[in-house]
Amino acid sequence: MSDHPTLALSGSNLTGDAPFSAALRVGDALHAAASPPGGRGDLAGLVAGLCATAGLTPADVRTVRVDVGPGSYTGLRVALTFVRFLQRFGAVDVQAIDSLALLAARARAAADRRVHAVLDARRERVHWQAFDVGPRGVAVAAPAAALPLAEAVARVGCGLVVAPAALPAALQAAFAAAGAELALHTRVVAAEMFAAPLPFAPAAIADLEPRYLMGSYVED
Repeated sequence: MSDHPTLALSGSNLTGDAPFSAALRVGDALHAAASPPGGRGDLAGLVAGLCATAGLTPADVRTVRVDVGPGSYTGLRVALTFVRFLQRFGAVDVQAIDSLALLAARARAAADRRVHAVLDARRERVHWQAFDVGPRGVAVAAPAAALPLAEAVARVGCGLVVAPAALPAALQAAFAAAGAELALHTRVVAAEMFAAPLPFAPAAIADLEPRYLMGSYVED
């Protein structure tokens, strides 16, 4: 494991219980913090606090991992603007990850398994992406798509759906009626970026575009 400090940030609030979250890995130590549910998020304050706990300054961070969504409109804008600032003035390497991959990572098991990560995209659509998840980590099996509910249900079939616990009951019922297995989760936060090998992608400033729940980035 590298001794270079690595900071992970998330503003997607994927499971609705942490407006902002951050984690700092230094060697074998992992420090994590999150804004309280319903409270005003202070991402810069979280980062400053983690660095102080580890005896570092933000200037000591050399690698930043960030969740680019889908997720909260405001949270993603703030988090990605913060990372752009660090990248422009701090010469950090940035690694980006979709929130759907963080969600899929919750399904790690002893054997490889196809996992369908699902988020409510509203307007009777869902964000869907398939992953192969196992002891070696998370691998993309299909590109993300914003799909009509019926099409997403057909793609999943009787497979495993991993979703936030707040997934609307009507969506849960639609997948369950088709025979899908539902695994609902809370507290998907920045520390998840260190929990398993994930499909990070190097990101330049121009690549750090928020992917909103109701955005068109994966629409047909």
